[in-house]
Amino acid sequence: MLGQPRFPIAYLLLCAGTLAARPAEEELRPHGLSVRQFGLLAQLRLEPELSMSDLARQLGVTRQSLHELVGALEQAGHVRRLPGSTGRTRRVEMSAGTEYLLSRLEAPLERTERALLSGFTPDERETLRTLLQRLLAQVTDDEAWLPED
Repeated sequence: MLGQPRFPIAYLLLCAGTLAARPAEEELRPHGLSVRQFGLLAQLRLEPELSMSDLARQLGVTRQSLHELVGALEQAGHVRRLPGSTGRTRRVEMSAGTEYLLSRLEAPLERTERALLSGFTPDERETLRTLLQRLLAQVTDDEAWLPED
């Protein structure tokens, strides 16, 4: 009898991400947001001075995908594009009401997280969060992903 397969971590992360995104998408849909759009807004909340290139790198998307995400958020009135620190760069700024929207979404997204991880102890949930944040900090070379001490 063969043993349990040893799945590559990349595959496990992909599957987990897909399954985690479904209930989050359901919570965000009534507010006109996708998980990717929410992630972009959350990243802007954390690092408001990021250039478009840095934002694409942080989110792990192409510049073209980022422009599409920003365009949809701009049409919905959640962000606006501004000149960056140099004449050649651009950055994105959240609209005033978007911060309020993000704060309203915290509780429903926390509920979906608790439901998804209901078989985990609070310590296990925080360990998972910490490991994922460390992974993201490493692959993006940005310590902003790391939790504050």
